[in-house]
Amino acid sequence: MPALAVEPPGRDAPSLAAREAELLERYRDLERSFLRLADLLAVSDPRRAGVLRSAFSRARQEQVQDRVAAIVIMLEQGQLLKAGTSQQDAIAQFRGLLELLESGAGEQQLSDTTKEVRAILGRLATLIARQRDLEGQTEAGEAVGELAEKQRVAADEAAALGDDVGRFAERFGDDGGDQDGRQKADPPAAGAEQTPGDGHPAPAEDQRPATDEQDDEQDDDGSRARRTRQRLEAAEKRMRQAREQLDGAERGEAREAQQRAVEELETARAELEEILRQVREEEVTRLLVQLEARIRGMLKAERGVLADAEKLSAVAAAQAERERQLEAARLSREQGAITADAAKALTLLRDDGTAAAIPQALEHVHDDSAEAAARLTRGDVGRDTLGLLGDLVVGLEEMLAAIEKAQQAQQADEASPAGGRASAPGEQPLVDKLSELKMLRSLQLRVNTRTQRLSRLVDAAEEQPGEPELRAVLGRLAERQRAIERATRDIVEGLVE
Repeated sequence: MPALAVEPPGRDAPSLAAREAELLERYRDLERSFLRLADLLAVSDPRRAGVLRSAFSRARQEQVQDRVAAIVIMLEQGQLLKAGTSQQDAIAQFRGLLELLESGAGEQQLSDTTKEVRAILGRLATLIARQRDLEGQTEAGEAVGELAEKQRVAADEAAALGDDVGRFAERFGDDGGDQDGRQKADPPAAGAEQTPGDGHPAPAEDQRPATDEQDDEQDDDGSRARRTRQRLEAAEKRMRQAREQLDGAERGEAREAQQRAVEELETARAELEEILRQVREEEVTRLLVQLEARIRGMLKAERGVLADAEKLSAVAAAQAERERQLEAARLSREQGAITADAAKALTLLRDDGTAAAIPQALEHVHDDSAEAAARLTRGDVGRDTLGLLGDLVVGLEEMLAAIEKAQQAQQADEASPAGGRASAPGEQPLVDKLSELKMLRSLQLRVNTRTQRLSRLVDAAEEQPGEPELRAVLGRLAERQRAIERATRDIVEGLVE
């Protein structure tokens, strides 16, 4: 009798141990991915890289990986009660690790930085246009009194914008020149030549702010933000100089100062655009790492479901109906988890919005996965279900290959002297057009294959096209064809970049 009491958990233990071992391997993959991301962010975002490293350093100190490995051994030995207690402790450790990772809020910071830089660029573009208009009006001979007032307003706007950029720069770390930035911005050199008759210092061609010189060799966002502030302060000074010269009816000198102000503003715009480009590169790096980890996990799980479904199909005739239904239900739950992961990955891609084919492919995976889960729930492990699971494996393999290729291209771009792909500021696509078109080709081939398979089934069964089930399948295929057409048009017309 005692032997019979121990028998049920003994039968379950090997399956539980295998699933726990899979969890351990997924954790190891996750750790490797995050540490690789930390290496990539070491220069551009050292704070976030530090958060990632400290999180997994704490995990190692708490021996999270060793604890999960010990749980696997306990399950293999049938020590279910002891394993359950250790699992609760492991769950608490995983929650702590997640909270530490989320504390960095890196993705939100990147999003906030992008929004702020875009807003500043919008204000700067308006200011540049206004300053160019003033320069044209000065040359056209409009009344100097009215021009002087307009120039004062423009200078005040430049000052306000410079203050906002200064606060923006402070978030990137302490700046030795922050406290006296205004005093250093474009100061007159000792003994500099004065413009005759006006008492104002002439612009020194080679004169530059001290902080600008210190940051000149640095290409991080903080240095660029500080240089942007310096350029705005220099532009403001030129504008105020132009206003004073307009008050003195010195139209020629005022126009020269206005030209120099525009040059400073354009330099500031170039620095901001580079910040936006670098932020986008970091966003792409983060997203690719997240997608790679998620899709790799989905692929591993999908291969497992396919293998188990094939085994179940092979022994279905000799297996008891109850056992077959239980195994099919387990596979359905695992397939449902894959469907949920696909939905999460799809959200990441849609939020990014720079790819057309990969989101479309992932949406197909999501829908097919949901259909496969429903089939498995019914205990269906026939040829069509196995074919559907096989298509899912192929689709995930293709997506993983595209993501890995994009990661390699990103790393090559970052290592090149040019420092990144040529694209509009902040608009670097997640993957290149060639990869997108290859993905669309694969999607089209799968639609063609399913259409041909459906045609053979109809011919073999002599089914009529008006039957509800057949009509639903044809409707889904038609919608996929339309989606492929839309994605192709978006790529060709550049609507996703």
